[in-house]
Amino acid sequence: MLARPRMAAWLPLGALAAAAAFLFAPVVMRLAQQWWTDPNYSYGFFVPLFSAWLVWRRRDRLKSLPLAPANAGFAVVLGGLLLLLLGRLAAELLLTRLSLLIVLAGLVLALAGWRWLRALAFPLAFLGFMIPLPTLVFNLATLPLQAVATRAGVGLVAWTGLPILRQGNLIVLPGTVLDVVAACSGIRSLLALLALGAAYGTLTESVRWRRVALVAAMVPLAIVSNALRIALTILLSFAVGPAASEGWWHLLTGLQVFVVAVLGLALLQRALRATSSRSLQHA
Repeated sequence: MLARPRMAAWLPLGALAAAAAFLFAPVVMRLAQQWWTDPNYSYGFFVPLFSAWLVWRRRDRLKSLPLAPANAGFAVVLGGLLLLLLGRLAAELLLTRLSLLIVLAGLVLALAGWRWLRALAFPLAFLGFMIPLPTLVFNLATLPLQAVATRAGVGLVAWTGLPILRQGNLIVLPGTVLDVVAACSGIRSLLALLALGAAYGTLTESVRWRRVALVAAMVPLAIVSNALRIALTILLSFAVGPAASEGWWHLLTGLQVFVVAVLGLALLQRALRATSSRSLQHA
């Protein structure tokens, strides 16, 4: 007897989901195209998959929640649709992409209620990592990261006494010049590592402040690991020549960024847990 009302309650969801899919199909297609063509956001394909997996992981909890549709959800959906319209009129991709998240949250609220929205808050929020930064913000973040990465990378190998000359973002070595371009600034790994930190925190941490700390730590960890990559590339250039900044060497040093960052994340987590344990013992 309970199955039929619940099934009937899901019928409006199917209709609204179909309408939303029709309205946002161009938005999603352009997003996927950018993930495919822009190496800075190639991790974007994994973001909705991870969010969907989180929802599936919480399926038992969701089944136990009552359906209590809230009219406020329709206002949220309307606001999201207005943002979509504004974004299309202004040819502003960020607005159209943000409107997708707002409409999804509004649909959950309108069709299932506040308790469902709270249960799905993180999977919905995590979808924000799939939205590329506006070009202006991306460029403003890239320039200082380039400078910091170059200075730090050169500084890490200064103790060797090797003949190294830094001119801006150029690293002049005997027989070759390394150019720390925008792609090597660390912004690409930073964006992916922020998503990784959020995913890691929600899967391994039950304490909210530690989850927040793990995500925040990805910024300095990304900077340090990228500086290590540049330092390693400099040392390899002396050992194997200009090929150290190309091909497999370039790929391996890129993977090193993520290895160092993940190890740093795990060590930080252990330190935070140890600190919390000591605090509880002294309390």
